[in-house]
Amino acid sequence: MVRPAPVTRESNVTGLEVDDLHKSFGTNAVLTGVSLEVPVGSLTAILGPSGSGKTTLLRVVAGFERADRGSVALGGRVVEGDGHVVPPEQRGIGYVPQEGSLFPHLTVAANVSFGVSRATRRRLGGNTGELLEMVGLSGLGGRYPHQLSGGQQQRVALARALAVRPALVLLDEPFSSLDAGLRSSVRSDVQDVLRAGGITAVLVTHDQDEALSLADQVAVIRDGTIGQRGTPQELYDHPVDPDMARFLGDANLVAATVEGDKVSTPFGPLALRRDPLAWLGAGPAVALVRPEQLLLSTAVSGAGLRATVIRTQFHGHDTVITVDPLAPTGADPITVRAEGDLVVANGTEVEVTADGTAVVWPASVG
Repeated sequence: MVRPAPVTRESNVTGLEVDDLHKSFGTNAVLTGVSLEVPVGSLTAILGPSGSGKTTLLRVVAGFERADRGSVALGGRVVEGDGHVVPPEQRGIGYVPQEGSLFPHLTVAANVSFGVSRATRRRLGGNTGELLEMVGLSGLGGRYPHQLSGGQQQRVALARALAVRPALVLLDEPFSSLDAGLRSSVRSDVQDVLRAGGITAVLVTHDQDEALSLADQVAVIRDGTIGQRGTPQELYDHPVDPDMARFLGDANLVAATVEGDKVSTPFGPLALRRDPLAWLGAGPAVALVRPEQLLLSTAVSGAGLRATVIRTQFHGHDTVITVDPLAPTGADPITVRAEGDLVVANGTEVEVTADGTAVVWPASVG
């Protein structure tokens, strides 16, 4: 879609700082010391399973919920902490809920300008059209929500969030109600709009693929706090423990032995990944080998793991093959991701070898 130059905001784009945030509902402790920094102009994804506190964190940042302890600051300005609380409408935050939550009796243009001050509404005037053009809805200002697709409604919700010239945009699982094809295109469009405007944003999601593909930074929330934070590649390649490895994607966690800079695995020897977060000792270990590192062959040479194919799933861009090892590996079954349309019949005996490096942890951790 065509996008003009970003709309100029009156206030500077600002980063977010959350420090030691606690929040309980009755006896249920939801946030137990969340600390997070969101760089200026970046998109950070808060990733976690349902019930992990993702939305609660977003609502505290927005001011919809009060924290029990801790602080929230935007661009160095404390909006909550030490008894000081700035009301939600004065925080300069745009909020995009899971459902677009548009007013059905208002036009698209009226929905976009709703909630801003009268002075800002007067200034918007023709800017409403510019905002709609930014989100790919040029010329649709006179329509009503029921005349739009689900993806178009989410773009209207984004334009409404941008209308207040926000210092920060919060997105609470805004793509979860869309079908798979539409979800991919809408989230790419939203990502483009945020980047074009240099807008600082936080996205809450339980979708690992969404977080890893969209965000500059991913923060995984578990047990009420941030379990790990970093770039998508850092988290995927260097998870802090086996549980994090499993959560961030398909993971084969196998019994291994570390000897110097090599890791002996059922798939053959691999180089030890020099990961500052991982254990670098010697002896029995648990090794992470991702499915895309594995190579499958019907010619058995004795160099790798012998196994039997038990399931093949074709996804178009790749094929996921599940095999049952013929010898103990510590992981049962094993997942192999192959490019293209490789098809191997169930029951076929194969050999699985690996390429690349392995992250390891002490055997007691697995």
